[in-house]
Amino acid sequence: MQIDQHKILVIDDDATLTKLLDARLSANGYEVVIAKDGAEGLEKYKKEKPDLIILDIEMPKMDGYTFVLEFKQIASLRDTPIIMLTAKEAMREIFAIEGINDYIVKPFDMDDLLNKIKKHLAVPHKKVLIVDDGVTVIGLMEEKLTNSGYDVITATNGLEGINMAQKENPDLVLLDVMMPKLDGLKVCRMLKFDRKFQNIPVVLLSALRREDDRALGREVGANAYLSKPLETPSLLQTMKELLWD
Repeated sequence: MQIDQHKILVIDDDATLTKLLDARLSANGYEVVIAKDGAEGLEKYKKEKPDLIILDIEMPKMDGYTFVLEFKQIASLRDTPIIMLTAKEAMREIFAIEGINDYIVKPFDMDDLLNKIKKHLAVPHKKVLIVDDGVTVIGLMEEKLTNSGYDVITATNGLEGINMAQKENPDLVLLDVMMPKLDGLKVCRMLKFDRKFQNIPVVLLSALRREDDRALGREVGANAYLSKPLETPSLLQTMKELLWD
């Protein structure tokens, strides 16, 4: 998909700012749709199906947080990135919890915003290996990642995962911790011991949330540790940071 095919929905009650964003984004080849509050933004989203949303946090009728909650209900199968506009630098951690993909603090440099947009709209063309003994889990992740532009290969146990890594040379590995025979920690250790895979990011996936389990992940060389059930925005953001940042 070329940049001039990307459609961006801007939701902000500041008419001066939306006019500026419309002009700059249009000049950079994006198609821009404007909404003045969250309620109108939801209607515009349903109609226009944008590729990315720029969202102000403080608005009348429906603020940014309420929009995100409503948006998740109608767009649970879509992975539309959301960039939040805020005057509060300290809100960063809350945004991550809410599943917002990125944020930028007002007043902001337009080039910084454009760089964030380009990052989130980049077509990945990266190969991801999913290793999980849960067939249903694999199917769900494969669908999400394929829809987001990744090439996906899968394995249903640790040994098969190692063999698949040797054969396919993935750019990133998503690795379930709890697997029979050869668990994810052992697989990660074996991959990181092999010079061929030392620099390939490995993300451990587990329902275990204890800090001790995360520490074990770090010990075997994992680059990130995500808890199940997975939040798609958090997974995609983690992958982008490991592959491009």
